[in-house]
Amino acid sequence: MAIKGNKKTWGNNTNVSYIGKDFDGLKENLIQFTKTYFPDTYSDFNESSPGMVFIEMAAYVGDVLSFYQDVQLKESMLAYATEKKNLLALAQSMGYKPKVTSPAVTNLTIYQLVPSIGMGANTQIDESYYLKIKSGMTVVSNTNSSVTFRTVDLVDFANPTDREISVYKRFEDSGLPEFYLVSKKVKAISAIEKEISVTVSDTEYPFIDIQDTNVIQIVSITSDGGSTIWYEVPYLAQESIFVEKPNIESNAGSLSAQSSNVPYVLEVKKVPQRFCVKINSDNTTRIQFGNGNSSMADELILPNSKNVGLGLANSIQRLNEGIDPSNFLKTNTFGVAPQLNQTLTIKYLVGGGVESNVNTADLTNITGIEYDEDLTAVEQLATLDAIKASVAVTNMEAASGGRDGETIEEIRENALAMFGSQNRAVTKEDYAVRALSMPAKYGSVAKVYVSADGEVDSGSPASILANPKNIEEFTNLVDSLKGSSKSDIQKELVKYLTQKRGNITEFNNPFAINMYVLGYDNNKHLENLNTAVKENLKTYIGEYRLLTDAVNIIDGFVVNIGVDFEIVCYSNYNKREVLTNCLAEMQQFFNIDNWTFNKVINISELELLLANIEGVMSVPSVRVYNLCGGDGNYSPNKYNIDEATKNKIIYPSLDPCVFEVKYPNKDIKGRAL
Repeated sequence: MAIKGNKKTWGNNTNVSYIGKDFDGLKENLIQFTKTYFPDTYSDFNESSPGMVFIEMAAYVGDVLSFYQDVQLKESMLAYATEKKNLLALAQSMGYKPKVTSPAVTNLTIYQLVPSIGMGANTQIDESYYLKIKSGMTVVSNTNSSVTFRTVDLVDFANPTDREISVYKRFEDSGLPEFYLVSKKVKAISAIEKEISVTVSDTEYPFIDIQDTNVIQIVSITSDGGSTIWYEVPYLAQESIFVEKPNIESNAGSLSAQSSNVPYVLEVKKVPQRFCVKINSDNTTRIQFGNGNSSMADELILPNSKNVGLGLANSIQRLNEGIDPSNFLKTNTFGVAPQLNQTLTIKYLVGGGVESNVNTADLTNITGIEYDEDLTAVEQLATLDAIKASVAVTNMEAASGGRDGETIEEIRENALAMFGSQNRAVTKEDYAVRALSMPAKYGSVAKVYVSADGEVDSGSPASILANPKNIEEFTNLVDSLKGSSKSDIQKELVKYLTQKRGNITEFNNPFAINMYVLGYDNNKHLENLNTAVKENLKTYIGEYRLLTDAVNIIDGFVVNIGVDFEIVCYSNYNKREVLTNCLAEMQQFFNIDNWTFNKVINISELELLLANIEGVMSVPSVRVYNLCGGDGNYSPNKYNIDEATKNKIIYPSLDPCVFEVKYPNKDIKGRAL
């Protein structure tokens, strides 16, 4: 027997086609086969003949087998699978964990009273009574008692970020503040924490199934009375995770000086006790452990000398195999397995669903709250108790985002997207998005620009003179050369720039990228990031970047600007009202949320924006100018707006910069004619 193309050859002359795999095609092929090779044995092909029974039965069996073969092939491909269990297995093999439920999300506004301290003109808020509320504070909906929200971050009223203070009560005799009302915002999700204890009955890749079908997240798994902590990883082969630690001197050293803005520091920790989470076809959650020896942690068996020199998985012969230099770092344990009969305490969150979406001001009932407090810093414990009793909460915005589990098509599309990104930073956009997505408790990055090292030349004259100190030196040098010959001036200027370029110790690295970053201060004005935020960003980016990539984190430049404009109003409109509307539109246009690195200012766009406002007849002029230093605490970066303007478009500098209207109410001025 031999196979040629899509035909099988029996002997020298017998050919059977395998193209027609449905019932009619198989039946026709069997009839033609019988007529061709058995003409003298059987010739009655009437539908009612006994021979046709066997032919149709064979065609039926072939049709069924062909159907299941096609289905099996289809169900093995993510793009075509329809059975949920197959789709879940394929999606999770690509690193995507389907959602069985989604919690509603909102921002809670938390209030507390703080007493005043001092007398007369020295009266101020007593900062020693600022509360620190741990994450996990629970608030129950007023309209649906089965819906509970819990905070996901620490609320530290001592942190000035996003904090608002107003006078709540004054002394009747002096009118001075007696109590202040302080508010902070924190993100909350609709979830309830549950806890179960499970005894391990198997040490060969043990797993635990949680029967709840609306599990949002595994909060913690502990054993040995809480002394041993198990950590969640995306897959068991991953040995390291991010660990957050309080930004105190014992953990962060000198970085603790920025603890008011950066409450936590990031570290990468290797975790032998680890687990991963999978979703079953019935929407229950499975916790999977590894198969390592619990008496020997992974750290004790690394590097694994038995793996040194082993080839890649696709190697055929040892003589020409490719060598994987990271092989000696690998083990086959996939994490330490729990001991036999060991009891694990599992805490997890359940909830979500469409019913968890609630309206504004519906979350005011606090049912659980814990404080992280230092009683040694408080003189009056009775006052502290009264302050705790004053804590109140509400949601200024409706909670949204709650929904049931993902559909088949959503799982498919999200898994395909996950496979495309593979949770790695490769392109410039990947690095920018990853930096912006760093959790706020590690320090927020407001603006990011990424370029290849050398793309923005730090040794160019424009880059050198972007430094305010160099500008002052260069100005003094020019003043000192007044009256000198043209050649002498040229020599001195070249000498100055050459000297400055020689002081630049960084060299272009073809495998490096420069990440220019800026953050917000307490008033949402752009500023350079402090050292603690940069260290956290460095650690955070390090887990996603390619091994050969180097990332230079550099301060971006801020160019503060002001805007003056004139409008001509129609005679039947109130000039003051039209001007107010124009100012509001301009302030919205220059809202810092709308601006990023290297974005140009189009004067024609500003003129069109003003001209489209009701009551404006014409726009005689729009002028943008640089604001630098001075009493307004503006950025020290000077920028020649006139030189940077071409065809009514103001271009940014060669060095990555952001145009910012720092004080919109003051720096945007208009006049109605």
